Amino acid sequence: MARIETDGLGARELPDAALYGVNTLRGSENSALGSLTIGDHPGFVRALAVIKKAAALANREIGVLEAPLANAIIAACDELLAGQHHDQFIIDILEGSGGTSINMNANEVIANRALQILGHAAGDYATLHPNDHVNHGQSTNDVVPSALKLAVYEAAQPLIAALSHLADAFAGRAAAFGDVLKVGRTCMQAAQPMTLGQEFGGYASAVRRQAGKIAAAADELLQLPLGGSAIGTGLGSDPGYPRALYAHLQAELSLPVRRADDSFDAMQNSDTFARVSSEIRIAAETIAKIAHDLILLSSDPQTGLGEIRLPAVQPGSSIMPGKINPVLPMMMQQIAFALAGNDQTVALASMAGQLEINHFEPAIASRLFESIRLLTRGSQLFADRCISGIEARPERALELLLNSPALATVMVSELGYSKVSAIVKQAEKEGVSFVSKMVEMGLMDRAQVLDQLKKSVQPPG
Repeated sequence: MARIETDGLGARELPDAALYGVNTLRGSENSALGSLTIGDHPGFVRALAVIKKAAALANREIGVLEAPLANAIIAACDELLAGQHHDQFIIDILEGSGGTSINMNANEVIANRALQILGHAAGDYATLHPNDHVNHGQSTNDVVPSALKLAVYEAAQPLIAALSHLADAFAGRAAAFGDVLKVGRTCMQAAQPMTLGQEFGGYASAVRRQAGKIAAAADELLQLPLGGSAIGTGLGSDPGYPRALYAHLQAELSLPVRRADDSFDAMQNSDTFARVSSEIRIAAETIAKIAHDLILLSSDPQTGLGEIRLPAVQPGSSIMPGKINPVLPMMMQQIAFALAGNDQTVALASMAGQLEINHFEPAIASRLFESIRLLTRGSQLFADRCISGIEARPERALELLLNSPALATVMVSELGYSKVSAIVKQAEKEGVSFVSKMVEMGLMDRAQVLDQLKKSVQPPG
């Protein structure tokens, strides 16, 4: 069975069961990229639905939308919020209409489902129209960026939780490694003694700090251009609409959503998305740097550092027996590479807005959703399958420390700079370690050296 719908370009045939309409059909054909659709991003669909619901509630409240029509629209939106009909959102996320196809996909699905609720056939727009009723007081230009802000804010919450979980995993290892003495390195050279716990405590702090940065940037997403209509003037909406709209939106979301201080600024600029994207990229880069450290620290003790042992999660070679690779740290590095590219896309798309709107928000949506998904899942896997199972090799760490020149700095307070400098030079000349030379000279025994080391890694009070 099929139905006919007509727009300004002519008549088209649609499947009778389709809730989308002719505008969506044309948009889906023009953006048939074969990539993810709006329906593949349920948070985005829910954000569109909650905006349309709040608009219907507001328009009913101020008396510009008849209660039966408004109630049917609200009921259709509730079904979308419950997860129904998402398969009807067929527009590719990278569509080229500047968001019009996205907005009309929502308008048509809601209108046709509302018509069915009222006992009418889909496409009977004389009774309830996608533009005149579902989209009343709105424009693509204020709906789509507002929905994207809400969807990104929602998606950022699990990301923040995942980063906090990863920070907790590092903190757990820091506590477990609190007494493991090792050499700290700068420029890949021995520097000063420290503990493995201090090293991992730094990692925990860095990841937790990044979670806080993302949370702060995400809070700015709750300031919306909604109510500005096409370019910020609010033309097409009725008196009292913005006040009622935001009151209903706040009640529906239980979030402090608010209207932007300047509607024209909010519609002209996409810097809030760029800021969130950059914080996500920075978080990924921070974790990738830590992952690189773990790869170095876990390199095999026969030819590398070998101060820690990563969980053996899979064989590392098809030809070298017994080889185990740091696959999870390398996964996090690759996620960071991908997010760097995504962030560059968001930056370029934000910069490319023209005059009163940015019509490249579909590209921003695509890359932001992908970045959030990758870093959220990656952080969870990294915490659970790698970090929480890391083991220390305290004997190896101490061996490297005692054989390193890092101990010379520790002994200056006991022996004086000149004497220590002379011992270092003599040890180098003889090809022995600084500690062994010092013990040989009867200046300290091994127990005294270890005691001095333990004191040296305690921060001053």
